[in-house]
Amino acid sequence: MSKTVAHPGSPTRAGFGFCAWWGGGRRYAALVAVLCLGMTCRAQQEPPSPWQSSADEFVQQILSRAGSPSAISLTFANLSSLSANDQTAIKQLIMTDFRNAGVRLVKTDFSQAEVEITFSEDWQNNVWVAEVRQGPGSQVVIKKVPRPQKSAASRTPSLTIKKNLVWQQDTAILDFFSDGQNLFVLEPGQISLYGNESGAWHARQTLAVTHDHPWPRDLRGRLRVNGFQITAFLPGTLCTGTTTPPAIECRSSDDPWQIDQFSLAAFFSPARNFFTGVLAGRSAGESVPPFFSVAATQNGSSRQWVFAGTDGRARIFLNNTSSAAIVVNDWGSNLTAVQSTCGAGWQILTTGPGDLNRMDSLQAFEIEGRQEVPVSSISDLDGAVLAFWPGENPQTAHAIVQSPVTGKFEAWSVTVSCN
Repeated sequence: MSKTVAHPGSPTRAGFGFCAWWGGGRRYAALVAVLCLGMTCRAQQEPPSPWQSSADEFVQQILSRAGSPSAISLTFANLSSLSANDQTAIKQLIMTDFRNAGVRLVKTDFSQAEVEITFSEDWQNNVWVAEVRQGPGSQVVIKKVPRPQKSAASRTPSLTIKKNLVWQQDTAILDFFSDGQNLFVLEPGQISLYGNESGAWHARQTLAVTHDHPWPRDLRGRLRVNGFQITAFLPGTLCTGTTTPPAIECRSSDDPWQIDQFSLAAFFSPARNFFTGVLAGRSAGESVPPFFSVAATQNGSSRQWVFAGTDGRARIFLNNTSSAAIVVNDWGSNLTAVQSTCGAGWQILTTGPGDLNRMDSLQAFEIEGRQEVPVSSISDLDGAVLAFWPGENPQTAHAIVQSPVTGKFEAWSVTVSCN
């Protein structure tokens, strides 16, 4: 764990020194007044740091706990997803607050107290921890700091999310597939087959889903239809068969689930409702933190993966899964990707943060550099999203929503189009 050390000294005040030096000559008095006024105005126009008040309170808590020492040594460590710029800004604010309080920052040998500050976080807040060591004893100061709200995107959203209701029923839906003429609905105990007759779906057949062990409480399932092949992934169970004639056979299995459009596969926990983080397919042997859902996009040779972690964070990986390039804290646990003819070509569709007792929403994002950028307005839904999977082709996604009004389970096809 790397650390940075604050050295003695005080921040320079370039503007003040410039004004004082030039003010010595009367012939430049008018020019000096104009320049100093301009600098003052620019300083007043600078927006306050979102970390300022938190840094002020944190330093006061440290000094109160430490008995207001006159000289301290100060070190920093980072265990959070703070950007390098934010880390630098916070460190400067904290050091300046100590100096403004009359505390000298010195080497350990000359200090009355050693203060080590660690930037950490939980799923909701930044967490700053200060360990204050004085003689044989030590004390800890902990401050939770809300994450600053991100500024709105500088460009107008250029894409539109379109939703089409495919099917609804009273019993649970896990996933579905439709080619316009046939509809397959994956349910906890069966796969229901429907045919399109004069624009309406009519039941044709049901295929029983058998399993050796009880289903977990929050059951999830993934349905894939490829030509005449049909595959259903369920916790600890794999069902395979054909669409013509319709038939399936189920068996106990710990095989990985196929979960994206690029042959990414992952192992699902048979007794829970999330993926363990161990990957298979083209990423066999790699692993990420446990996750609920994943979105994969590709632009030429560049690939991106977004894993919605069980800890409430979405981790964005660029080209490899060795370390996350971006961590997002305000997306929901259901996300996937769609391909469109707009923008970067691929968009990440995410649900909103919240729980299953609230109305949900969808929004499209793209990754620019190392930042997620919204490229659509928020599209509200009439219920909570229970499942969100890639659709029949790269242009569609499947959302399973339960209406709090009717109680029905709804199968929605979701696409993204240009404005």
